[in-house]
Amino acid sequence: MPDLASIRRLLDALARQRASTDEGERVAAWTELSVLAEAVVGPARTGPLVFDDPTAGTSASTPRVLVTPAVRARDTVAYQLLSLGYSARETADVVGGRISKQALDAAQRMLLVGVGRDAVADYLDRQYKTAMTLRNRPGVSPNRPGGASPNRFNAAIEKYASLHRVDAAIVRAVIGVESAFDPEARSPAGAIGLMQLMPATARALGVDPSKPEENIEGGVRYLAELIAMFGGIELALVAYNGGPGFARRYARGDTALYGETRDYVRKVLRRLQPFR
Repeated sequence: MPDLASIRRLLDALARQRASTDEGERVAAWTELSVLAEAVVGPARTGPLVFDDPTAGTSASTPRVLVTPAVRARDTVAYQLLSLGYSARETADVVGGRISKQALDAAQRMLLVGVGRDAVADYLDRQYKTAMTLRNRPGVSPNRPGGASPNRFNAAIEKYASLHRVDAAIVRAVIGVESAFDPEARSPAGAIGLMQLMPATARALGVDPSKPEENIEGGVRYLAELIAMFGGIELALVAYNGGPGFARRYARGDTALYGETRDYVRKVLRRLQPFR
């Protein structure tokens, strides 16, 4: 099968970082690769995409998927966007029809001339909602209906929050928004369980996402690494949902939050307000 250039670009970046990348960076890179691959390959295939691990010293390869003209077209657009410096999340949103490149470009120009970040975020949200309406499907909410009792997982949450030095209230807030404490939760993109780990993320963390305690341990460990990486909870939440590349662009003032990520951060922080 011919390579998909956008996916190859991220796999090559993983291979180059083999000697120096810490676990947080490595897991983040796998997460972003998953987000991009899902958008490029599209919803027609079944089952999670599985990649060789270039950080393990083996030859990396993209998975075997049918490269239709539509897949090739999405790959071309994705590669161009990555080359222009857009994050994997923004690239996936453009390729997936959730927002337009024109809207992202306009938002960046607005930020450059001093328009307030909240106003730019409101603009992007309107563009996101318009695009989602045109796709004739609702936006994917990080909230899941139903779920299990939070008390069922208290011991695991307290254990791993203490182990990885994360406030247990933050862990509960993230799990509440991610999966409503449902260990069987599955997202349309393939995220699994309580903290909604993507298969590639779980693999990089060395956990089985179908086992609730391992899922919580891996999710808390990754969240702790993101908090250390970004120096605070808000940017860590942006990275957990939208990917570190998007969080870095947001921190630099190159973009504003929008859509699912903006909604996600608001909901988690709202759950934390009584504890602050």
